[in-house]
Amino acid sequence: MINNLKEKFSEKIKLFNNNKKYYKNVEIIEKKSQSNQINSGFIITKIGPEGILLDKPGTYIFANDIVWSPKEIIAILIIGDNITLDMKNFSLTCINPNNLETIGIYASFCKNLIIKNGNIIGMGLNGIKSEICENVTIENIIIEKINTNNITVYTTPSAIKLSGCTNIKINKCIVKNITVRVGNFTAFDIVLSNESTIKDCLVNKCVNLDGALVGFSQYLCYDSIVENSNACNLQTFFGNNTKTQGHTCIGFVPFFSENLKFLNCNAKNIIGTCDDTHGFSMFVCVGPILISKCTVDNVQDGVGKNTGAKATGIEIYAENVIVKDCIVSNIMAINPQDKQCTGFSVSGSVGQEAKDVKFINCKAINVNVYDENKKQNSCIGYGTGFGSPPDPRPLFQFPCSNITYENCCAKKCQVGFDSWWQKNSLWKNNISCDCGISILNLNNSQRTVSCNLCSECNPPIVVTLDNVAKNNKFINNKAFYS
Repeated sequence: MINNLKEKFSEKIKLFNNNKKYYKNVEIIEKKSQSNQINSGFIITKIGPEGILLDKPGTYIFANDIVWSPKEIIAILIIGDNITLDMKNFSLTCINPNNLETIGIYASFCKNLIIKNGNIIGMGLNGIKSEICENVTIENIIIEKINTNNITVYTTPSAIKLSGCTNIKINKCIVKNITVRVGNFTAFDIVLSNESTIKDCLVNKCVNLDGALVGFSQYLCYDSIVENSNACNLQTFFGNNTKTQGHTCIGFVPFFSENLKFLNCNAKNIIGTCDDTHGFSMFVCVGPILISKCTVDNVQDGVGKNTGAKATGIEIYAENVIVKDCIVSNIMAINPQDKQCTGFSVSGSVGQEAKDVKFINCKAINVNVYDENKKQNSCIGYGTGFGSPPDPRPLFQFPCSNITYENCCAKKCQVGFDSWWQKNSLWKNNISCDCGISILNLNNSQRTVSCNLCSECNPPIVVTLDNVAKNNKFINNKAFYS
């Protein structure tokens, strides 16, 4: 399935990579000497500077809190099948004055792996990392204070990262109190994996001082479910790092992935600087995708720089998607370069239109664009309840078709519903309440948008786009003003 997914997205990835500058980290796994091996069934009371190896079937148990002063980069290396590591609610803390890119627990080529019940504190690169494993369960783990500071090389630390794995279950895990200065930090990072479930998990109080930040991510994944999970209090800053891929701040974002579900999830207090800021982003994905009973509250873009790209509650760059029973509120952008912030948005990208997307029984509340003095005017753009945001980058200048908005409500937005760049689409039984403009339907219009170094354009660009909206239908939509 992974090979099929790679093949399906190969042209899109090629297009994307041709427009991005990537840096590849060289990952080294040091072999552990026999003297560092822990026998199956033994209790773990300490970990030396070289780390320890678990390679025999059985259960390994922490007997106490452990402080690790590393010489190598891995504290616990697991290479074997049918292994359970039970930390018994104790902690593994890394004391890392040399700023090594340390990993708390690394598992490779394992089957039937369980890691549970503990705190992992102060690692440099990953709390838990697993590669090429099958049947992986991670539960009741808290990871905090990952502390990488490296913008010289594009670095991508994450709290929990699984690559090339199958049948993943991550339950009741928390990532919190993270401050890094790197190209990108992701709390829960699933890559090239099949059949993953993340349930009852939390990301809270995470900051990237000069790069991008993501709560939950799936890259090149198939059959993924995220349920009852929250991304709260995330913030990015810009400190002149232009070697990164951007400074986005996003709660939930699958990328080049297929067959996804997001159920009863929430994003709150997502604060971005000069790039995109979103609660949810289905980015270059294909369905079926279901987003159900999710909420987004307080997404802000342009904070500290007085300009950003755009802010969105839930954005869709995908096809065959259903978004239903979702509520987004308090979405705000300061001088957005895309001239818009949106409660719910849909757009095409990477060589194709977005299509077959349905927004059913959704609400967008208090979506607004301001200047740096908290003033509003049409020249700087609109806060739109439901729409399709223009994008200055050629890679993302593709419209959308067969989009349905039904039984949705926009309240206290500058624009309720906007038909920009949408074709053969339907607005039915929707309500606009206390919006400046109920439905904005300006065919043959233009919008001028821009993009700078911080928002992923080097050199900066300014583009005027022609509206291609056509063949749209509006049935039984109503506007109310109090």
